[in-house]
Amino acid sequence: MKGLSLIQPVDAKQLEKETLRIYEVCDGCRRCFNLCPSFNTLLDRIDVYEGDVAKLTSGDHHRVVDECYYCKLCFNHCPYTPPHHYEIDFPHLMVVWKKHLAAERGVRWRDRLLTMTDTIGKLGSATASITNSLLENRFVRRVLDRVMGVHQDRRLLHFSRETFPRWFGSRTTTAPTDPPVRKVALFASCLVNYQATDIGKATVQVLEKNGVQVVVPPQRCCGMPSFDIGDTQAILQAARSNVASLHPWVLDGYDVVVPTASCSLMLKREYPELQCDEQTKQVAERTFDICEYLVGLKRTGHLATDFTMKPGRVAYQIPCHLRDQNIGFKSKELMECAGAQVEVIEQCSGHDGAWSAKTEFFPLSMKIAGKAVRAIEQTHPDLIASDCPLAGLQLDQAGGSAHTPGKMVLHPIQVVRNAYGLPA
Repeated sequence: MKGLSLIQPVDAKQLEKETLRIYEVCDGCRRCFNLCPSFNTLLDRIDVYEGDVAKLTSGDHHRVVDECYYCKLCFNHCPYTPPHHYEIDFPHLMVVWKKHLAAERGVRWRDRLLTMTDTIGKLGSATASITNSLLENRFVRRVLDRVMGVHQDRRLLHFSRETFPRWFGSRTTTAPTDPPVRKVALFASCLVNYQATDIGKATVQVLEKNGVQVVVPPQRCCGMPSFDIGDTQAILQAARSNVASLHPWVLDGYDVVVPTASCSLMLKREYPELQCDEQTKQVAERTFDICEYLVGLKRTGHLATDFTMKPGRVAYQIPCHLRDQNIGFKSKELMECAGAQVEVIEQCSGHDGAWSAKTEFFPLSMKIAGKAVRAIEQTHPDLIASDCPLAGLQLDQAGGSAHTPGKMVLHPIQVVRNAYGLPA
C-alpha cells in the first residue's frame, strides 16, 4: 500500500485516495472474482456504477470491509503485490479500513469480547462441564443470538477440563534422546490450549517419538482475532509479548513449532511487518508449521517411519492461512509418509476466527463451506483432515463428515500420531 500504515493513525483522505487507486486496479484485473464475499460485492457494485469507482458509497465501502475475514487468499492470487510498483496489499488495506471504521463508528462489545480468546478459554475450561452444557442448550443459544449476535446454529468447540498447558506440566515424560535430535519451543495457540487440546498432545507425542525435546514457554493469543476489529495496537502488544518469551529459546538453539496455521502465519509473516527489530526477525526465521517441521526431519533422515496403521484415503483441506505461507503441501507429504492416499481440497472453509459465528455472517460462511464439502464428496474419503481446528469444525457442520460416518475432521498431526499407533 502507498502512504498507509497498519500502526500509524489513519488519514481518512489518504485512505480514500489509496482505496480508489487499488479498486481501479482490481476492476481491471478481476482475478479475485468469486474468491470471497468482499470481491463479489466490490466488483458487483463497480459494475452498477459502470466502472466509476469514485461513485462507490460509504455503504459500499463498509460492506466490502465487513465481509472481509482476512483469509489472505487474494494476496497470493494478486499479481501486483510488492515488489510490483503497484504495491497492492488488499488484506492490509482491509485492516486499515477496519481500524478506520472502529474509530468512526465504534466497536460492538460482542466484537471486542470475541477477540479476548485467552480470557474466554480460561473461564470456559475452568467451568467446562457447565459451559459446554449451556452452549448446547437451544434456549441459551437463542438468548446469545439475540443479546450477543452469536448465531444460534453456529457449532462451537467444546472447552476441555484439562487444558493443554496443565496436561503438559503434569504428564510423565518419556526419556529424551541424549542428545536430542532437535529442540522445539512449542507455540500451542489459544485454541489448542483450551479447546482442541488433543492436537497439542498429538504434536508433543509425534515430536518426542522422533527424538525432539519439547518445551512450552509462556505465551498469549497470537493476536490474529484483533485483525477483525482493526486493533493493530493489540496485535503489536501480542507480538512484543510472544517474541520476548520465545526469543531466549531461539538463542538457545530451539526452533519454534506451531500446530495451527493462523498462529504460525502471525509469527512468520505478520509480526515482522508490525515491528522490524532483530528479535522478531530471528523468531520468525526459526518458526515452522508442525508438518513443515516434520517433513524437514524426513529430509535429513531423522523421521521415524515405523508406522503401524495406514490412514487410508484422506481428503485434506488446506487452510487459507497455511497456503499464504507458501511452503507447499507439507501436511500432504507427511500423511503420505504414514501411508495415506491424500486428495488436497483447495477450498476455503469460510470459518475465520469469529466472523462466521456472528449472526449476520453465519449463513454466508456456510455457503462458502459448501464448496469445500462438494469437493470432499468427490474424493470418497476414509478420513477428512485440516490443519485448522475451526476449519474442521466448519466442515463437520457443513456436512463433510457425512461422508466419513462417526469420524470427526482430524488435524494431520493426529492422523500421523494414530498411524504411529501412539495412544490418543
